Amino acid sequence: MQNTDSKDPHIIAGWLNAVAQALDARHLDSKAIFAGAGIDLVAARNPIARFPAAAMTRVYELAQSATDDPAFGLSIAEYVHPTSLHALGFSLLASSTLDSFCRRVVRYFRLVSTNAECQMERTASEYRLVMMPTIDRDQYCPQDAWVATLVRFIREIYQPDFAPQAVGLRRPRPRHKVQQFERFFGTEVQFGCEDNRVVFDPRDMEIELPAANAELARQNDQVVVSLIARMDRDDIIARVRALFVELLPSGECDKEKVAAQLNMSERSLQSKLAARNTSYRNLLNETRQELAVQYISQGLHSVSEVTYLLGFADISSFSRAFRSWSGVSPSEYRNRSLGKQNGAKKASAE
Repeated sequence: MQNTDSKDPHIIAGWLNAVAQALDARHLDSKAIFAGAGIDLVAARNPIARFPAAAMTRVYELAQSATDDPAFGLSIAEYVHPTSLHALGFSLLASSTLDSFCRRVVRYFRLVSTNAECQMERTASEYRLVMMPTIDRDQYCPQDAWVATLVRFIREIYQPDFAPQAVGLRRPRPRHKVQQFERFFGTEVQFGCEDNRVVFDPRDMEIELPAANAELARQNDQVVVSLIARMDRDDIIARVRALFVELLPSGECDKEKVAAQLNMSERSLQSKLAARNTSYRNLLNETRQELAVQYISQGLHSVSEVTYLLGFADISSFSRAFRSWSGVSPSEYRNRSLGKQNGAKKASAE
């Protein structure tokens, strides 16, 4: 496994293999190009290996020089498979809506790479998935390949001809092949932006996706959370979320218990969460809400079983909480979700 400082931005091995395939497809020596950046591709065969993001920036520079193609990053997206992103790839493709897809990107992107911070922004007329590099914000960081990959995945699970409302890239406007970017994204592309962003029509965000699979998404989410906790023991949010999933069914998920499991005081836990702009209560509510929607939409557990799994005192308490999250009762939400799934299965059978 490539040695990396956990405090420095790094990228998962699967991404390197996709870049290497894109280079090989152009009859270029990917091993030599990666070696020129100080990376041994043999080490990338380990699916959970991590590599320095700074070295990958050098790979992009060498690749662009070798190809003389400013749109080379777009071709990388063609070679990114779900396994390239480990369990996150399967979670994304099994998402129930584009909203849940984007929220998974925001929540779990650090499994794939810590060279960018992702967030969702919402206005009255649009949703924006924003990606900001963490290396040197004044330096061009070639992340158009990441943006292209996310759009390609969305086309696989939503509509083959899906086009965002707009795309913004931090990279400078290329000297040529601008039209290639706009053909790929199917929309206007702005260059030299403050961040990388994909802009969505709000009407697209809540549509039930044909390939939605709540159980598959939940199982892979758990793998992602576990991997993130192993990858970075300093990631307090990932560690706390993992403990919530473990402790909620016992009903012993109070702050004191969680802090003890982490070998720290309650005050220290609260301070670490505050440094990440959250709190114990907010994180617990978010985790319960996400798990509740997954459990109820699967239809594999009764409402009373979900009440137990999430550590609520009784069904009425859970039902009130669920209604505040979704606007409907757990039973109504389950019937609606199962009805959509059955309708999709019937349509595919026909």
